[in-house]
Amino acid sequence: MEETTLKKLIFYGRHFSDLLNLCCRIVDTQERRFLAELCRDHPDFSPYCRNEECELLNTCLYGVNEAYRWGGKYIFYCPESFIFIASSVSDENGSLAGGMVLGPIIMGEMDDTVELYQNSDVQENVMSIVNLSTEMVNHIAEILAGVTEGISGVSHSLMGGIAFKQENFLQSLYEKKEIADPALAEVYPIETEKELQSVIRGGDKSGAQRLLNDLLGNIYLLSDFDVDLIKIRIIELLSVLSRAAIDAGAETEEIMWFNAACIREMQKCTAIEELSVWITGAMRRFLSYSFDFSAVKHSDTVYKVIDYIRRNYFRKITLDGIARHVNFSKTYLSRIFKEETGENISSYINKVRIDRAKLLLADQNISLVDVAALTGFEDQSYFTKVFKAITGQSPKKYRESRKR
Repeated sequence: MEETTLKKLIFYGRHFSDLLNLCCRIVDTQERRFLAELCRDHPDFSPYCRNEECELLNTCLYGVNEAYRWGGKYIFYCPESFIFIASSVSDENGSLAGGMVLGPIIMGEMDDTVELYQNSDVQENVMSIVNLSTEMVNHIAEILAGVTEGISGVSHSLMGGIAFKQENFLQSLYEKKEIADPALAEVYPIETEKELQSVIRGGDKSGAQRLLNDLLGNIYLLSDFDVDLIKIRIIELLSVLSRAAIDAGAETEEIMWFNAACIREMQKCTAIEELSVWITGAMRRFLSYSFDFSAVKHSDTVYKVIDYIRRNYFRKITLDGIARHVNFSKTYLSRIFKEETGENISSYINKVRIDRAKLLLADQNISLVDVAALTGFEDQSYFTKVFKAITGQSPKKYRESRKR
């Protein structure tokens, strides 16, 4: 991240921290580290976190990446149910450079969150966290995004950035088409393709990007800008790239999964401009899978799963549904979630549901049958079994102990 950008982020970050009594963290997504932590009263996040696998840096990296994807701002839960507000910062080319993250925040009833913690010392720490309404959190997110957009000098809209590049890409191709030798345009540059495979295997990301751009240009020219023909050639190119990426160490299952998703998305494109937008983003993602796979496969995916579960715990949740949501295969998703959190997905779902059930049990007017239904359990007997396995008490005994 450029020094001038960092200075501006620190300047405005201090204002956010002092005004809201919140921690403001500035993160560099390229170097995957904190550049500044502007915290008045809560420099350490660990007192609130019951999960030893909880990693604040991963939380912030996830939020900034998602903010970049969703228009510059992103509000999300961490594994401990605290709210964070993230906003991305772009470089002069519109690429993600880093961002600002505010939090932790308690959104909603303070008592509901405090009840999740049995230790009195931890409860006292939790009660010191800033408690804001949903409306206030949304206002802060909008202002934060406006500040970071002004610092970047580039629109937060990722699609706008892609469209800008796609417009230049198309313009360049149209110009080449006017001056291209028709005889040469009929010959597919197989040597360029072989060279691309070689640099992917060798880990040369910049070389791969350059050769890939050349190949895409030739595909457009060879197809005479016919959308259906371009799609066919792109599918062929994905197969070639996949084998090279797997040779370079990418996960076979995930590359195949990614290809299948790409083909499904590509089939929805009907116009040359729309297809070009898709190709720009898809090829960027492919290179990330090939060269930055270890970074891609961990925190972003796991936190997205956590957020999905916390937002849908009261519904029927299936591994298939989660896998579709994060665009990963079931087996691979299960493995990396276990590696990152120390527990499997089904156990985590039950933990979230039981945490919520504890809050509902405090209300004597809600029957045990309703508590089970409101927390996503299909029947009371299974709810009781899971509750006892996690807490050591039946729901009824837990309610009685809380009443006392």
